[in-house]
Amino acid sequence: MFFYVLPGTGIYGGVKKGFHCADLLSAGGHPCAVATPDGTRPDWFDSQCEVISHDTLVSRCTDADHILFSCPADAPFVDALPAHAKTVHMQGANTPDDHALFASARGYRFISHGLHMTYELQRHGRVAPLVPMGIPAAFRWRGESKQPGRIAVLPRKGGDILRAIAHRLPPSCELIEIDGLSERATAACMKSADIFIAISTGEAFGLPPLEAMCAGCCVIGFPGDGGFEFMRHLDTAYVVPNGDVSGLVEAVTTVMASPWLREALRARGLAFSGHYTLDRERDALLRALGLDDAA
Repeated sequence: MFFYVLPGTGIYGGVKKGFHCADLLSAGGHPCAVATPDGTRPDWFDSQCEVISHDTLVSRCTDADHILFSCPADAPFVDALPAHAKTVHMQGANTPDDHALFASARGYRFISHGLHMTYELQRHGRVAPLVPMGIPAAFRWRGESKQPGRIAVLPRKGGDILRAIAHRLPPSCELIEIDGLSERATAACMKSADIFIAISTGEAFGLPPLEAMCAGCCVIGFPGDGGFEFMRHLDTAYVVPNGDVSGLVEAVTTVMASPWLREALRARGLAFSGHYTLDRERDALLRALGLDDAA
């Protein structure tokens, strides 16, 4: 059996993707339970997989099982489990703790969740299969009404950037902060927004800008470390150098003053995001784990 170990259930992309992984494996005929510290299931997105506590995992795990995890802080717990296979579901590769997982003596297998992670693994002498992100159907824009000038932003990572730009945006802009919302409420906010501003500078992938593209937003902002996979300047997004506050304000002003540019970026971003489906993620995940029925 597969078990996916997580450090908690807070509103983090890594938590949601861990549950997605478990759901996709289970739906593909390979049961996977998620182990959270106290066995709590998140209430901010939907999931169908079994959820157990870390203590329950300790009592159930045998050498016939396969453990997946993504947070470096969980490595000591995972190391103590008797499972025959332990795979790092690499969702981040831009911190020293991430890099510490690469040591061959630790015996981990790896799968990559983005091109930046693939590159970092290669740089450290590792080659891993790529399992591209999949975006839930709840985010897919299907012509819902958008409010011109409404700008959506996630303030949790990059609050200092948001404070620096808020008073400098064009007066026609309506800034909507998405914070502490469920996945469905987040999707609804993004679908109503004209523009999404990416303000985090350290993302190894950057799930919210991709979700915003899927929701039909024109995406403007910082690519972080891994956003270049889908944020392509003047093609699918208007990219600004990481941390450039003045450049971000200028980009929003430029896009707001040019409806044709805004619509072109929106259309190409929406089309490009269509490649990031859960079906594609499931098929790649099964292949990456060497399962017999992999597509």
